[in-house]
Amino acid sequence: MKSIPGSLAVLFNPTEKHVENLLGLKKLCEMVVAVDNSQRVDLGLHQRMRNLGIHVIVNSNHGGIAGAFNRGMEWLLEKQCDLLFTFDQDSTVSEDFFVKMIEACCSLDHPYFLIGPKIYDTNVDHYIPLLILGEAKVSAKFIFMRDEDQGLIPCTSVISSGCVISAETYRKLGAFREDYFIDYVDADYCFRARSQGVPVFSNTSLTMKHELGDATDHKIGSLDLVQWNYSPPRLYYAARNGLNIAWCYRSSLRSAFLINLMTLSLFLSVLLYENNKLRKMVALIAGVFDGLFGRLGSMDTRQPLITAFCTQTKSRKPAPYKQVKTTL
Repeated sequence: MKSIPGSLAVLFNPTEKHVENLLGLKKLCEMVVAVDNSQRVDLGLHQRMRNLGIHVIVNSNHGGIAGAFNRGMEWLLEKQCDLLFTFDQDSTVSEDFFVKMIEACCSLDHPYFLIGPKIYDTNVDHYIPLLILGEAKVSAKFIFMRDEDQGLIPCTSVISSGCVISAETYRKLGAFREDYFIDYVDADYCFRARSQGVPVFSNTSLTMKHELGDATDHKIGSLDLVQWNYSPPRLYYAARNGLNIAWCYRSSLRSAFLINLMTLSLFLSVLLYENNKLRKMVALIAGVFDGLFGRLGSMDTRQPLITAFCTQTKSRKPAPYKQVKTTL
C-alpha cells in the first residue's frame, strides 16, 4: 500500500525566511499544515502560505507546542495521511529526506514506530548523541553519531524536528501532553511509546541541522560543559517536566530519573556562565518545586508572580534634564 506522508510545521512569529522553508517542504511533500502559535498573527503572511497551497491553523499558543502538534496531527489524519512528520519553522530538509524516511518506515515489519533523523547541532558543531536508558536496570548509554553512520538505531528518545510518527502510533498513544506546554513534549511521547511497546529509532542515513537553544561548549579539563543560554520560562519548563517524566515512567523505565541530569546541567550553566542569574535560578527552583508536586500547565497560570518577575524587562532611567542656554 502506498504511504501518504503529511508534514506539520509549528510557527512562532514567522518571517519570510520561514515561509521559504515551508515552501521547500511543500515541494517535497504534498500535504503541509502550518500551525501558528504566535499571539499576534501576520494575516498577510498567512495568505501567502495559503496561496502556496499550505494549510494554516491559528493556535495562539494554546497548549504550547504540544497543542500545535495535536491540532496539526488532527488535520493530517482528516486528510488520510498515514505518516506524520513534525518540523520546526526553521527546519530545512534534503531532497531525499522523505524518500529515505519512507523507505525506513516501510522496512519495519509493524505499523507502530517513531523515527527521527540524526541531529547536527550547528551551535556546538557536532551531532547530538543518542540516549539509551536501561529499562530493567539503572543505566544510561550515549551513542555518538558519525557522518558515515547509516540505518536505523534503536534509542530511548528523539527530538521532534524531522520526526515521523505513523498514524497508527498516534492513535495508539494519544495526543501530546498539552499540560507540559513546551519542553520535554517529544521526550514524554517517546517514553510513552517505549512503555507501550512502540519502538523509537534514529535514522542515521539522514541528517537534520538544528539549533538547541543558543548553546556553547566549554571544556574544563577533561569535562565538557554546555552553556545553554535558555530563557527563564524555558528553564522552568525543562526542570519541571523532566521531574514529572521521571515520576510518570518510574515503573516502566527504571532509568527515567537520569533525564534530570539535564536539569543539573542547566543549574551549572546558569551558575558558571550566564547573565541574569537571579531570574534564571528562581525559574529553575520554581520548576523543580512544581515538578515535585505535579503542578503542570502554563507557567503564567501556575506561577503568575514568578512569571512576572522572570520576564520583566529592565526599565531604563530617563536621561537627566539638561538645560540648554540660548541667546536671542
